[in-house]
Amino acid sequence: MKNNASAKSSILSQYFAEIRNFPLLTREEEQSLARDIQRGKSEALEDLVKSNLSFVAKVASEYRNLGIPFEDLLNEGNLGLIEAGRRFDPEKNNKFISYAIWWIRKSILKALCEKAHVVRMPYSQIKKFKEIRKAEKELQRELGRSPNREEISSHLEKSVSKIDKVLQYGVHETSLDVGVGESQDTPLAEILADDRCCSPEETLLDQETTDGLGEIYAELSDQQQRVIAYRFGVAGGTPLTLQQTGERIGVSRERVRQIENQATQRMRKLFAKKRRIQRFPPNPAPLQADRSSAVTQ
Repeated sequence: MKNNASAKSSILSQYFAEIRNFPLLTREEEQSLARDIQRGKSEALEDLVKSNLSFVAKVASEYRNLGIPFEDLLNEGNLGLIEAGRRFDPEKNNKFISYAIWWIRKSILKALCEKAHVVRMPYSQIKKFKEIRKAEKELQRELGRSPNREEISSHLEKSVSKIDKVLQYGVHETSLDVGVGESQDTPLAEILADDRCCSPEETLLDQETTDGLGEIYAELSDQQQRVIAYRFGVAGGTPLTLQQTGERIGVSRERVRQIENQATQRMRKLFAKKRRIQRFPPNPAPLQADRSSAVTQ
């Protein structure tokens, strides 16, 4: 068992050492590669993906200990990164990773939600659990020791009971085949599933796919993207207040509010436009040949 863990650790260390050697790209280099990808050059996609692998590792580390081995999280995140590389539009003049973050997280979350033989953890609980773990690490750095529940509660401005509820949710893996009941002869799967309902995780992911949130987010200006990212925790961090966001980007609290309103209004319009196109696709024009033959007949 120890040999297995040691081998995995060695492989991961080698992987991290390799991806650190790939240089980060400028926006112009990303756009040039994206145009080559559109022309069908596979080596361009490879170069774009390689330069962002270290970012996938950072995102994947946020979802450790939730039922999937870390190396599998890396694989899923890399698949999302590849998909983002294929879809990235260089004419939008956005940084590639601002667009790719949606696809990386979507791929990892989908894997977390679809793993067989373990009890699923709803996305909302995953997010809360990750928030608490992040607070623990921040407090540990500040205090030089592990924080207690009261300190975590104060840091997150949430009651101790809410913290306990999330931590007691059962984040450890549990087999669906384990026996329950007095005689332990009834599989857990038989009393959990409701075949009439869709899981909230699948609903969330299907909705995200349909809505094309990543593509809509990429339509915003750089400043609008930064404000939305800070205000709603898009990049994986804790959502910030107007004041905190203003301090990060160097503008006033009121200016942040204005930018946020502009961004959300634009996203609503783009979302509505996308839904209209999905519901009422334009009818293809009849072929000229068909018109000619109809006239002849």
